[in-house]
Amino acid sequence: MPAFKISSAFLGVLLLLVLSMESTAQLTHETSENLYDKGLACYRKGWYVEAIRHLSRSIFENAKNIDAYVLRAACKEFLNDYSGAVADLNTGLELQPDNYELLFKRATIRYQLNQWEFARQDFVRLLSLPMIETSTVFYRQSAHRPGTDQIVTAQSNVRSQLYNYLGLIDMQLKFCATAIAWLDSAIAGNPNDADYYLNRFLAKQQCNVNSSLDDLQKALQLNPNHAIAKHHIALLEVNVDDATREKRFSDAIQADSLLVDPYLHRGMYRFGKKDFTGALADYNIALKLKSDDPEIWLNRGLVKEKLHDLSGAYADYTMAIELQEDFVQAWLNRGNLQALKNDYSNAIEDYTVAIIYKPDYAAAFYNRALAFSNLGNQLNACTDLLQAKELGFDVNESLERKLCLKK
Repeated sequence: MPAFKISSAFLGVLLLLVLSMESTAQLTHETSENLYDKGLACYRKGWYVEAIRHLSRSIFENAKNIDAYVLRAACKEFLNDYSGAVADLNTGLELQPDNYELLFKRATIRYQLNQWEFARQDFVRLLSLPMIETSTVFYRQSAHRPGTDQIVTAQSNVRSQLYNYLGLIDMQLKFCATAIAWLDSAIAGNPNDADYYLNRFLAKQQCNVNSSLDDLQKALQLNPNHAIAKHHIALLEVNVDDATREKRFSDAIQADSLLVDPYLHRGMYRFGKKDFTGALADYNIALKLKSDDPEIWLNRGLVKEKLHDLSGAYADYTMAIELQEDFVQAWLNRGNLQALKNDYSNAIEDYTVAIIYKPDYAAAFYNRALAFSNLGNQLNACTDLLQAKELGFDVNESLERKLCLKK
């Protein structure tokens, strides 16, 4: 077998090729800082998924890169991955427990997630930390509407804002007295913010303080077009005609079309005066703004019943139940719809679930009695009817005689 000889020239070329490959590998290896810069560029363009990919690689190269955790948390927040954002902020705070920006951001996200106790802890701790210089921009979460309503920065004096958040949190926790005290401090630090007066008005209402109207008027004085203040003025007004009251709610909506409450109250008002088409329009918009509220689904279902859209009403009651399994009013209403369609077996199932969640639900016992009667089950019909009567439901004597076979 012939022997193969490798020339020295070929070996030289091979060696140069290997060196070239090693050099290229070294050049293509990116540092944590380079990867962070790429992530930042993507973030600024709104490419959040791509930004997260670069930032994750940046963190892999340097697990102590605080800036990468902060920016990745911001990307996740834009993608509505709030738990992921909090996880990144938690890691950053483990590395730097007194980082004001990280703690401020985590506090506001916890507030958005309705994690009142955790958010409260963060805001209280922020009060004990010194302010820092930063170019980071934070967006203030509104307490009354979707989205953000003002830009604040950690280097500006946000102490009043911290007090405001704490006041809002304590209202959620039903600590109205301490909520008022926090908002007193917010107003003392910044007496020109209409929202602070509006929030203190709400806290005083929760505590039944008579002077609450003064704060509402002050909010309107500072901001005559304050939508939420206008809305509450409409609720408090007495002795006004129908057209004026509806106009008040419409004015609040015009001032801020993203507020949910004016649509809800105008919808209820229109429902009361049998303007069911108008009420439906209001509830449709309200659900676009706040689709996770079972009460709104229930109310729209009631409107659809009045408009003879029984399948639509059934779907709305079902959605209310999916959002809140123990929502007994939705179970009752859905059962009533099934009874209207002579589907008494399914109606009985819905009434039964309502009774399981609320054993003293007299209306559910009464309606289930009627459903049992329609199925010819007089024994259960009588039992339920007597139970409804014992719970205080006004039972017609002739119906009792009929169902319980009394002469």
